[in-house]
Amino acid sequence: MCSTLRADDYAAKAHEIVLPFLEADLFSGVVLVAKNDEIVFRQAFGLGNREWGIPNTPETKFRIGSITKQFTAAAILRLAERGKLNVADRLGQYLPDAPNSWHDVTIHQLLTHTSGVPSYTSLPDFLSRISLEERTPEQIIGLTSDQPLEFQPGVRFVYSNTGYILLGSIVENVSGQTYSAFLTDEFFQPLGMVDSGYDHTSKIVDRRAAGYTCVDGRWRHARFIAMSLPYAAGGLYSTADDLYLWTKALMNGDVIQPARLEEMLRDHGHGYGYGWFVGSDEGRTRVSHGGAINGFLCTLDVHMDDDLTVIVLSNLQGAEVPMIAQRLARAGVGRYQPCREITPGVPELKEFVGAFQLGHRYFLEIFLDNDALCASFSGHQRLPLACSGSGVFFSKTSDIDIKFDREVDGKVSTVTLRERNVRLVGRRVDDAVRRTANGPQPGSREETPAISTDVLQYAGRYRHPRMYVEVTVDGNELFVQATAQRKLKAASSDGRCFVVEEVGAEITFEHTESGAVWGLTLRQAGIQLRAYRLFDACADQRTSPDV
Repeated sequence: MCSTLRADDYAAKAHEIVLPFLEADLFSGVVLVAKNDEIVFRQAFGLGNREWGIPNTPETKFRIGSITKQFTAAAILRLAERGKLNVADRLGQYLPDAPNSWHDVTIHQLLTHTSGVPSYTSLPDFLSRISLEERTPEQIIGLTSDQPLEFQPGVRFVYSNTGYILLGSIVENVSGQTYSAFLTDEFFQPLGMVDSGYDHTSKIVDRRAAGYTCVDGRWRHARFIAMSLPYAAGGLYSTADDLYLWTKALMNGDVIQPARLEEMLRDHGHGYGYGWFVGSDEGRTRVSHGGAINGFLCTLDVHMDDDLTVIVLSNLQGAEVPMIAQRLARAGVGRYQPCREITPGVPELKEFVGAFQLGHRYFLEIFLDNDALCASFSGHQRLPLACSGSGVFFSKTSDIDIKFDREVDGKVSTVTLRERNVRLVGRRVDDAVRRTANGPQPGSREETPAISTDVLQYAGRYRHPRMYVEVTVDGNELFVQATAQRKLKAASSDGRCFVVEEVGAEITFEHTESGAVWGLTLRQAGIQLRAYRLFDACADQRTSPDV
């Protein structure tokens, strides 16, 4: 945003950016944007409590999940300034009861997620059992204390919540205070962050939002979590105003000394500093961190070269927070340009209604809702579409463009979808094909035909609403790579089930009744995700695909 742009001009643009997400039930929460130490947008959206119809306000408090990590990192650095510890010190010096194999891990490696300490949140029963029980920090550490390091410390980056549990325990042991008390005395009270604190499960917190999730278009309470479990890795609550106070004080050197701040915000080799991701947006330096905890999703982004801070807090677990923050930031520096929109008549829109097959059991369904064209991917939440030209549509709430093509007789026959530089092509199918494809799925391995052991059958691209999974084969070895993640080796257990040991995930490939691979189910940290196999966009699209 150029310096001559007035705050009210930006506020109007920011409201225009957020509104489509609100209307599509993809956001509720609070947004704050500041430029050059001036707040140019600060507004609440949606409901903080749906049972009582209580709206969010700018003063609403939210659980901030892993944004907590930068507070933990700052606590460690403040103790280092006082000579109480050094980031090069070994874990065993402060927590002698930690597993012997972990003793030589350094504080620096814990801060940068390069320790190799296995993360307790990756345990298979974390959501279904572990997260429901209150535990002390020692008991949390004990959840993975019988496991060896996942790799030699310092050689790789693997995000570990256990690493930050260990850091919180170090803060307590060195300071003689509880983690919560240390943050309150050292940061919250001196900085005037009166609406921030540790969110204990039994604590009554005024103006705290309730957390929700939206499943198949229906609002539900988020899954319960015992708040002792996130601890120093994600247990804090705050407001947008308090987080802005924190950010200003931190960046001005009022929290830790400039040399320590530089150390915190430096990329230590894997795009991560101390409690902050360090990267760039179109060549401009950005430090940021998101937070995700049951019912809440948030982000705190600081665009260093542009003196721009974007804070988005949501009490909706599936909110499109990263995309909202990205668009707000680009608008803040004059680089966001919304697509031109036109309004076709309803008769023209009806020509596009139907189902288009993108994979063996994966369909893009196009329908009208209140005379507006919408899309849905195999039963997932509807996606409103806007028209930018003849047969060309786009989503205001995702990076999806859709182009419809016609046969010589003028009838709409195929669709081309572009998303995150991925191109997909689907042919229109009738209801009979769709019903056959969406019919009963194999309920057990015994019900499926004999499956070939050739891993080449699994190679391809699979889509989940929030990511793509690329499956490749090298020799007899299978590798998987999710969007924005590293390629990881998967070991077979029975020719259909594969285990990705490095991240504690299990992948099961699903087959049609004829034995064709149609999708995969990914299980990790108690979460189960289904991704559908896509047709090769470059291959011929058959009128009657194998379903």
